[in-house]
Amino acid sequence: MIMRYNDGSQSLPRLRVQHSLWSLIKLPMNADVEWTLDEKFEKVKAAGFEAVECWLDDSSEREHKEALDRAGLRLVLGHRPFSLDDVRQTVDRAIRLGADYVFAQPADAYTSLKKAAEICSEGRKIANEKGIAFFVETHRNNFTENIPQTLQLIDKVPDIRFTADLSHFVVVGEFYGWKEEGAIGRMLPILARTSHMHGRISNGEAVQIDVGDGSDGTALFFVRLWATAMRYWQNGAGPGDVFPFASELGPPRYAITLPDGREFSDRWEQSLVMKKLAEQAWDLASSDEEIV
Repeated sequence: MIMRYNDGSQSLPRLRVQHSLWSLIKLPMNADVEWTLDEKFEKVKAAGFEAVECWLDDSSEREHKEALDRAGLRLVLGHRPFSLDDVRQTVDRAIRLGADYVFAQPADAYTSLKKAAEICSEGRKIANEKGIAFFVETHRNNFTENIPQTLQLIDKVPDIRFTADLSHFVVVGEFYGWKEEGAIGRMLPILARTSHMHGRISNGEAVQIDVGDGSDGTALFFVRLWATAMRYWQNGAGPGDVFPFASELGPPRYAITLPDGREFSDRWEQSLVMKKLAEQAWDLASSDEEIV
């Protein structure tokens, strides 16, 4: 059973910051000409990201893999399985392309608990038998779109490991980061099973907001959430274990726009803020400081 991504080294457990391919759509901001794939990956590499998360098919896999190799970036694969055959197809692609691991957005919010649990438990076995880690993403319009339903899934699959995109829980639960809400406590069973994280910040009303330089209360609330998951992950982590954190800020329609369709938040600059905040959360998790 693979609980963490391991890079095969004898290095101390570490944070790895990576980027979402989806987040690079329509960049640079409001430009007439979008960056080419090579330009995107060159900028990702130069900014200190180590891998790119992609959703690929037969027609796109070669182009993206070759561009990643040229930039010296690792590959991670995402997918949305509604069946175990969907998992097998993505795991086979991961093996073929040398992807580090796969993460899954399981089915949808209307799938039965029994079916969702089968996808998560049996899907993990399929991946693990090929030596690939398999993480389940928390995401709206998936079975994991809210905390109560995700806790039901944990009851059925106690050894589940998550890709935690906490922006979805915060917007669905309308959390504002107030201590009295007990958000960290409500999410604790999920945070304690997190092996991979997506960096997007919600203010409890919108799923994706601009947090400026990352020094305001909303951003620091997420730093505490992320640090809690990281501290749990660090307990028991061994040589070569890696905690991947991806900047994942969606383009329009995720990104809020002006009436003429122009973005007013620079997602590339904000992705660099997500990277900084992830590193801040890692340092907090690694310290003796109380998080909550």
